Amino acid sequence: MFTFEPANYIENEAKDSQFFVVFEQSILTFSNETFLRAISEDELKWSYIEEIERHFLGYLNKKPCFVILAANGNCELEHSIFIEMRSALGRMPDQLFDVISRSIQIINWSKDHKFCGACGEKMEKHPRERAYFKKDCEKCRGQLIYPRISPCVIALIYKGKEFLLAHNKNFPQGFYSTLAGFIEPGESVESALKREVKEEVNISIKNLEYFDSQSWPFPSQLMLGFFAEYDSGEIEPDGEEIDDAQWFTAESMPSNVPPANISISGRLIQYFLEKK
Repeated sequence: MFTFEPANYIENEAKDSQFFVVFEQSILTFSNETFLRAISEDELKWSYIEEIERHFLGYLNKKPCFVILAANGNCELEHSIFIEMRSALGRMPDQLFDVISRSIQIINWSKDHKFCGACGEKMEKHPRERAYFKKDCEKCRGQLIYPRISPCVIALIYKGKEFLLAHNKNFPQGFYSTLAGFIEPGESVESALKREVKEEVNISIKNLEYFDSQSWPFPSQLMLGFFAEYDSGEIEPDGEEIDDAQWFTAESMPSNVPPANISISGRLIQYFLEKK
């Protein structure tokens, strides 16, 4: 069992720390182990990983935990390999998803915000907050650049015992999921969901019911999950993002849907089948 307490800075000297190591869009794991895990201080020492930067994440099982950005994919630890982030999802213990998601998002934010967008000068890490800032620039002084979070809506739409799933053009063949989209500036969550559904499959929805939320690190979404009841219209995929959408039942499920243990889309489907 894992427990994780997020934190932005560490008060005392970090002892007995743990580390996740990221290189480009891959994360360090071991080919002879079933699940992805953090490495110890001793393992880091003998890995001879070339470190670009590190960020404190918080406390994993009460021990300080960091993410390290590696300069390359070289690691001297036996059986060590870097695997692509999305491929790593199936190797993450459920309880580690939050800390690994945090790792990925903080590294991506750090890589993208080394320089000020107003003056172009290099920025510094804030000593206590999760932010970059400029100390000596009259134009930019006081501006803090925090990690970007992009709010998204995701919904399972139902009609009686039927529920709507769609195939995105970027999905593998036979993979169906719930509808989702980004919230635009000036929109409420509810209006964004109604707009996205109308744009993607040309139907109207009603009776929106909040379900749950999930951080999703590809690249930095906060997924806000809903159930929504079908109101009117005929399904008509937009052909740009969605190339197929259908009503399904418990007896006619597609062969491949998101797993409930790591995906809010999968949890929406599972909850509907069990409770609705």
